Amino acid sequence: MARFRVPFRFRFRVLTGLALSCTVLSTAWARVGIAGVVVDETVIVAGKTLTLNGGGYRKRGYFRTDVTALYTQQPVRTIEALEKAPGPKRIELVILQDISGSQASRYFLMDFEASVAPGEFSQLIQEVSEIGSIYSALGTIRKGDVVTFDCVPGRGMLASMNGTPLMAHGASSPWFTNELLSRLFLRMYVAGKTSAELRDNLLGLSSSMRDAAPASR
Repeated sequence: MARFRVPFRFRFRVLTGLALSCTVLSTAWARVGIAGVVVDETVIVAGKTLTLNGGGYRKRGYFRTDVTALYTQQPVRTIEALEKAPGPKRIELVILQDISGSQASRYFLMDFEASVAPGEFSQLIQEVSEIGSIYSALGTIRKGDVVTFDCVPGRGMLASMNGTPLMAHGASSPWFTNELLSRLFLRMYVAGKTSAELRDNLLGLSSSMRDAAPASR
């Protein structure tokens, strides 16, 4: 019986098509985010490319309030390593529920107080007051809003919402220059009152909060 040989040109097209399909599936999975939110794999902060260290969703009571993502220059697996890591870092929050500015201010104060060591809070009374006033002045933070906190060594911390820097009334700059504040913000969102599951997802120790991969056909 004569053997049927598939022309090389056809085999090349089939293999190329399969390769492209795998690439598309891989890209699709890479872009599947958390709680239906697509999370960027890289961001630029202070001219440096940061990579997603991990991400998950935060809950208050029974409700998911935001998707939290942590970006660093190098992978970190502990909160101590995160605080000591050189270079800029970013905490990004994608809001999942409408929330009033005053409620956000109360959440911040509760979480911050739970994250500081004795003696640290007294060093940041002015900054904490200014941040509380910023939140209170926002009115309503809407579902889909994106809040970022950029921590840049030598410069401080910059808070932004939907790309616009947030600045306390009467302040001359949106930057908070106290380096301790930057470290405590990282600690607050990754440790503190953060659940163990979210902490492990932010530190890249788990991916349990990621959306399920699309089923192959």
